Amino acid sequence: MTPKVFVFGNRQAEEELEKKVGKIKPISKNIALCREPIVPDLECSDGTAYVDLERPEFSSEEFLSELSQSFDKLRIVGIAESPDDAETLRVAQLGVAEIVNREQFYERIEVYLHEKGNGKKSETPPAPLPPTDPYGLDSIIGHSPRVAEIKKMVDHLSEVDYPNAIIFGETGTGKDLLAKVLHYNGVRKDKNFIEVNCSAIPDELFESELFGHKKGAFTDAKNDKTGLFEFAHNGTIFLDEIGNLTRPAQAKLLKILESKRLRPLGAVEEKDINVRVLAATNINLEQAVGEHRFREDLLFRLNLIAIHLPPLRERKEDIPDLVHFCFNFYRTLYNRPALSLHESAVEALQQHSWPGNVRELRNVVERAVLLTTSEQITAQAMKEAVKNGRVTARERRKIIIEIPDQGITLKAIEKQAIGEILNMVQWNRTQAASILGISRARLRRIMDENGLDKNKRAVD
Repeated sequence: MTPKVFVFGNRQAEEELEKKVGKIKPISKNIALCREPIVPDLECSDGTAYVDLERPEFSSEEFLSELSQSFDKLRIVGIAESPDDAETLRVAQLGVAEIVNREQFYERIEVYLHEKGNGKKSETPPAPLPPTDPYGLDSIIGHSPRVAEIKKMVDHLSEVDYPNAIIFGETGTGKDLLAKVLHYNGVRKDKNFIEVNCSAIPDELFESELFGHKKGAFTDAKNDKTGLFEFAHNGTIFLDEIGNLTRPAQAKLLKILESKRLRPLGAVEEKDINVRVLAATNINLEQAVGEHRFREDLLFRLNLIAIHLPPLRERKEDIPDLVHFCFNFYRTLYNRPALSLHESAVEALQQHSWPGNVRELRNVVERAVLLTTSEQITAQAMKEAVKNGRVTARERRKIIIEIPDQGITLKAIEKQAIGEILNMVQWNRTQAASILGISRARLRRIMDENGLDKNKRAVD
């Protein structure tokens, strides 16, 4: 049987993958592991290729061009943690339809490993999940009143084919998990779930990525391309960090939501589209509306169902459940069956304010499992794990301005503040401009005036 999924990466990347999802045969029924930048000589009419864009041999123009031109309907997904705008645009022009980080990649591969190979078409990841998948209602860990309320709402919505919903919550509260739970426990669970990071798509690629394009629509459009909305037809599209979309992109999205029709770039005819849109944001959209950074009509359209995820500091009674869940997961993952967790270690974690929310807690527990040399994690060991993983300014989304004794000029404050924001978003200028409420062109001018560039950062 021809594999439906190809993974292009070196031996080290393969070993990291197998640590996460288990041993994979070099050529399995569903997945082919490819260690060299060589297009496999296989009959494949469709499928998905994951390419490690952080390895130069796989991100080269020669390889990506050959891969995209070798198969008619192969969907190419890049793997990279923080690609900048220029790199995103470059690989998109070479046929890369989407870029995911490694955790998202591991999740999708786990789905493929559980597929039963029943001949069902699988053009886009992830496919419908098996019964043992971690996106059931119980994957929302906790018993606090606010969590119980969210679970009740999800359960109620499971039989309702609602069109749109929006999830509000701070960074690290689990908005992406909740989106998956809503999809895989709903009436569209057997259809595709497509995740889109709105901050990672440059404005000039927005229409092509989400709505697709026809061959010849623009200079580098060498083939027809199916957009993410069309891939999600009859399923769900999850628009993460929707508050970072530019105003022009918001207008295009609103038109699709209102008309339920799309027209790929360069096409003449429109297509009917039936997609549930789940959105998520960590910013106050009502405030953004007041500052003219977000369209009020788009907010009204998305706000049909609103779910507010509380920060961990407001549901500390859930910390023991979360700690034990994470501890058992990482103890199994890192093969430490004899390791135990002292109750004082759990109590110690309840004293922390958790600015990074559940994501920070998960990382602390993982660090403790990895670094504890004895057979029990004590309160002291857990405090050390917290201390060694202090949340960065980027995770806190707070800026600290250093003011010397002799004072500071407004120009110097501007330079520090913009340098901190650029560091916070890993020098993604689209996202930085959105936070500042200015255009990319104006941000570029300010950066030039202050001598700010990616290779000469003002703030370490």
